[in-house]
Amino acid sequence: MRYDAEAKQISIASSELVNIAKRGISSVSREEEFSSRNVRLVDYAIKKLDGTLGEKLTLPFSTMGYEFILQANVDLYLGGVPSFIFNCEREKPTKALITVARAEAYLSSLVYMTARKTDATAFKIVYALDEDRFSVVEEILTKKRAEVFFKKCITSLSLYAKPEIERVTVRLPSMKSLSFPYKRMRDGQSEFIKSAYRNIARGTTLFATAPTGTGKTVSALFPAVRALGDQRCDKVFYFTPKTTTARAAEDCISLFSERGAKIRALTLSAKERLCENGLVCREARDLCANTKSNKLSDATIALYNEELTVTRKEDVRRVAKAHGVCPYELSLTYSELCDVIICDVNYLFDPDVYLRRYFTVGGQYAFLIDEAHNLPDRARDMFSSEISEEEIVIPSLSDCLSPFSETKKKSRELAEKFFNLLYPFVKEDIRFDENSNKVASSHTSEIPTKLYGAFFSLIKAVEKEISDNLSARDEEAPSRLKLLYDYLHSVKKFYSAMERFSDGYELFVFYENDKIRAKIFCIDPARDIAMRVAKGRAAVFFSATLSPLYYYKSVLGGDGSAEILSLPSPFVSEQLSVSIINSVSTRYSERERTLPAVLRTIAATVSAKRGNYMVFLPSFDYAEMLYEAFRTKYPKINSICQSQNMSAKEKAEFLSEFEKESHSYLVGFAVLGGIYSEGIDLYGDRLIGAIVVGIGLPGLSYEREAMCAYYDDKFEEGRQFAYIYPGMNRVLQAAGRVIRREDDKGIIVLIDDRFSDPLYKKIVPKLWDGMQFISDAKELKDELEAFWQDGEPK
Repeated sequence: MRYDAEAKQISIASSELVNIAKRGISSVSREEEFSSRNVRLVDYAIKKLDGTLGEKLTLPFSTMGYEFILQANVDLYLGGVPSFIFNCEREKPTKALITVARAEAYLSSLVYMTARKTDATAFKIVYALDEDRFSVVEEILTKKRAEVFFKKCITSLSLYAKPEIERVTVRLPSMKSLSFPYKRMRDGQSEFIKSAYRNIARGTTLFATAPTGTGKTVSALFPAVRALGDQRCDKVFYFTPKTTTARAAEDCISLFSERGAKIRALTLSAKERLCENGLVCREARDLCANTKSNKLSDATIALYNEELTVTRKEDVRRVAKAHGVCPYELSLTYSELCDVIICDVNYLFDPDVYLRRYFTVGGQYAFLIDEAHNLPDRARDMFSSEISEEEIVIPSLSDCLSPFSETKKKSRELAEKFFNLLYPFVKEDIRFDENSNKVASSHTSEIPTKLYGAFFSLIKAVEKEISDNLSARDEEAPSRLKLLYDYLHSVKKFYSAMERFSDGYELFVFYENDKIRAKIFCIDPARDIAMRVAKGRAAVFFSATLSPLYYYKSVLGGDGSAEILSLPSPFVSEQLSVSIINSVSTRYSERERTLPAVLRTIAATVSAKRGNYMVFLPSFDYAEMLYEAFRTKYPKINSICQSQNMSAKEKAEFLSEFEKESHSYLVGFAVLGGIYSEGIDLYGDRLIGAIVVGIGLPGLSYEREAMCAYYDDKFEEGRQFAYIYPGMNRVLQAAGRVIRREDDKGIIVLIDDRFSDPLYKKIVPKLWDGMQFISDAKELKDELEAFWQDGEPK
């Protein structure tokens, strides 16, 4: 929906009108039930079905005092008949897809009949089962019947006219005139803001490393909101991997509002966090009362009329409960009325849970990706998948499926083929493990071709059995459908990874307990990330530690048009002391031997000045071992330790110890890459020192070794890409917890002899140029006492 202020008309696509009309029927509209029109399929259909290219048509109409233009696309003509293509993705269309397809076809056919001045027409709906197979359904429609349907569809349309008119006439102008919300810009902010705006305006990508203290959040959001006001983009998505950075974005948008921007933002939460009914709708929709409500439009407008600058999950829950609608569907629908959407990175990049209403086709969106240093490994997880022989055979062992179930039959067939095709990869490497079990592993850059057909055949069988059971009313129907849905998700996830398989992937095959397990591992996520970023207009990847920039540009899918920006730290060297203890090895095999030296180094650091310190270590086991030894040797020093599987309350209590006013010592032991090594803001006296033990390298694994070989072949930097750069990023993030504000002062102590290696030294920020290489604890204490005394390290 788009308002033209000059013409005073609102244009709306037929697919959008159908979705608005549906909101008055049921509040639960699963993502797959939305229109899945796919322009790319038109070319296939024209060639396969001997059709001719369609056309775009419009129909002006009025309702409730508003002027509209209905836009309809006739995808192609088959035998001269208007035809509409829908992506089925199953062996046959679901009832939901049929409903949507017929509704869009009715509206588009009305526009067609009006343009052709005819009282009736035949139309065809083409369901694309895959890129080579199509199912065609033909129907005759009179103009009178189409007009009756059209009038039903527009009953709720006027509710959405006011927000759209307000967006164009009030909100966008206020964003265009928004001035920078602070009295002055920090060093580097002006350059960041100009670069971000330039890339959004051009429709290109920016990779920016902006050290702590630069003000990254406002530097990214301010130009994006200004670009929104200038109509350089239609919507801004702020992607973040953490709740803390989401709050920073919320606070920034609230500040814009205080400065006059009439902005609407939503923090999108996962369904699991919003739903209070235990997600029973995933078992059977009828189990949730919210599926029966027809108040989604009313709830959406009620939420809009509250005029909240930032809408959070508690606001969505409250309004959803008052209207008896699904809170998750309410949040998705309300997001369409918002200017900025704050959400997790998986809503764009994860092939299973991405926001289909936005990113199936894409749009003129500005993507802001915060903490972008986390994305490479997260993306690898999203694009990878694994499945075992035991998982494949699950339906054949189920009592709730019929003995004649095609799913049972196909799952047994696939399990047998899965073993027979993959066993040859490992049979020469079989050995006995410490428990006398036969084990083996191998990897390959090719997937056996026959495996594709076997998975495809199984998926079609499961989809058909789901379709056949949707109307079943026997006692076991809900359990049967849940089993089938869960199983379909599992096998489709693996099959989707098979379809993505390319030069940047490896297939790992494991033999355990006479069974085969396979993992498709995404070594290089660059291509897949670039494809997801292409769903928007422009992207800004930013972090305090995108170092080295060429590494992150490569693994995050940057091309030749992408811009890189490296900003200097706003802090001065007198604020920070960096010391490297290069006489101690913290390699796994030497940790017990060097434990006394590490303890002496920590004690020397702490004794130079009372205050709060954090010690970061490569693993929980090492952290626990060092914590216990430190507590035993220095019982008078208050110390705490992060543990695995901490509850939300325990995490908050750990952090609160650093926020207490105290003139004593506090030493916290935490894990590199964990929740306390990035994303927390302990400014001032809350944290005056960080001690990093080890270089944070990821552990040895089949996957990391495959990455090493791949990047060795591609850039001759296998070890750097697989281990060193990710490891040093953890170190830089942990060290970045120390000085956070302009008047902060603190120390960083790095313990490991490998920090002397030029490979590591070239990654450190310019602020660390004065770092000292120190051989023992006594020398360290002298250096730190001098620093705390006069602020200048020797």
